[in-house]
Amino acid sequence: MGAPTNVAIVSNHWKLDGWSEPPNDSVVGTPDRHPGSVRRTAHINVTWPGGEGAPMRLTGRGRDLLTPSSGDPQPIAYDEMDMEVDEQLIASVEVRPAREGVKALVGSHSSRRFRSSLDAALPGERAAGTPLYFMLDDIAILSRIGGIAWSQHRPPALPQDTEDSEELNAVRERIRRGPALCSGLRPGGYNAISFEKKISWPHHFRIAGDLSNPDDPWAWHELGRVPEVCFRRRRRVDVWRDADSIEVDAHYRDSVWGDHHTELSLHEYSLRATINPKSHALLSVAVMPRVLPFPECPSASQHATSLVGTMVDDFRASVNESLRGLECCTHLNDMLRGLAEVPALAQLL
Repeated sequence: MGAPTNVAIVSNHWKLDGWSEPPNDSVVGTPDRHPGSVRRTAHINVTWPGGEGAPMRLTGRGRDLLTPSSGDPQPIAYDEMDMEVDEQLIASVEVRPAREGVKALVGSHSSRRFRSSLDAALPGERAAGTPLYFMLDDIAILSRIGGIAWSQHRPPALPQDTEDSEELNAVRERIRRGPALCSGLRPGGYNAISFEKKISWPHHFRIAGDLSNPDDPWAWHELGRVPEVCFRRRRRVDVWRDADSIEVDAHYRDSVWGDHHTELSLHEYSLRATINPKSHALLSVAVMPRVLPFPECPSASQHATSLVGTMVDDFRASVNESLRGLECCTHLNDMLRGLAEVPALAQLL
């Protein structure tokens, strides 16, 4: 099998000159589990079994694994989900183990107010901090951005050949007029200028590091086969107790598969945090941008420290309220919001 060709940007052809490079530091390997810890791992695959333009399928698995101070690891929670989205509406959904009420999601919009629909259909999942909720909470964003997986399976489009579709013009106008949606989608930024030049979807991709740990068969749950065209979100959250804190080490990656079925990272962060075990206040947080699509994206990570002192239990709502506009990265916000389940994971210890 030959080496992958140019995979730096979606178009595999265009790149703006005179701009700094986004980070290129994809994580390799998965750390050993701490004795006396809980590890949550989860992934969602976005695929199109019927081909491009067909309904989108989102399938995921999540597992909580207890690593005792001595003895064998113990799986303590495991959830699966399978959802079909057709023209942004949920056509079908199944979860395992089954939950009463999940069918109420059918007919809901997959992004607009989806999280409200989720809380109405499965009212106890967020409070319980289950792997199922951890996955389903990502549907709103993945159903919008998953289609970028097709970018590596089309011939590069030249600017003069790019049609001004209604969707493209709407995105261009939203970026031009503001307000900024996030650090990377700012008026006058790399992405905005690319749109003006008709360089559609000029995201930087990087060769993804291999996250396997050959010395630990329990490092991850079973991820399964990756289809040729696939967008995958993959997450790990390790939780353990120190003398006066709950310790967290986490990793987050969005990736697609390109030339020679090579995994390419698009959004990737590492995170370390400490949490007060009694009040659940965030004591410290350090975010490491690993891979991001635009040069301006990493500047959002410095604003994560503004959450110090706030209660992580409320992060599912409070992160998006606190980090907005140029101070946020949509995908970093998703990672930070996932800290809301840390107290529930700590209780398993």
